[in-house]
Amino acid sequence: MLFEHDDLAHEVGELLVARGEKLAVSETTAGGLISARLLSVAGASRWFERGIIPYSGAEKFEAMGIDKTTAGANGAVSHEWVTATAEGLRRMTGAAWAVSESGIAGPQGTRRSAKMAGTVVIAVAGPDGTTVVDGFYPGTRVEVMVSIAGAVLAALRERIAAEN
Repeated sequence: MLFEHDDLAHEVGELLVARGEKLAVSETTAGGLISARLLSVAGASRWFERGIIPYSGAEKFEAMGIDKTTAGANGAVSHEWVTATAEGLRRMTGAAWAVSESGIAGPQGTRRSAKMAGTVVIAVAGPDGTTVVDGFYPGTRVEVMVSIAGAVLAALRERIAAEN
């Protein structure tokens, strides 16, 4: 899916440029859609620091340098996990802003998690702390991924705009 003109990503970029700040992205469930949307904006190199897709279990911990106990009893789809990931990415990159999401795109099949497909937790870490948002987006695997990417960008836009 290509985004010829992504108004939401464009607005995020404008807000970051106005502040002279950069963004880093960690996306597991969206699988790169968040970064693709952001990078579809001309001039994104002025404000997009980097994006990572820590998808496998081990990579989720290694990429961020986070101890496996961080996920704790709640697992990777939790406030604790996305907060640690967003804050860790922000420290690691030096970006003023970092977003992290973790969820279940589906189908569930024989998954060990009791959380339903479509469940996501989003963290936005910025200069004034970290905000966490829970979401649920039913649909096919791709519909869930697209919805999560949109929800992350909307949460980021709202947070940056609130600090302007």
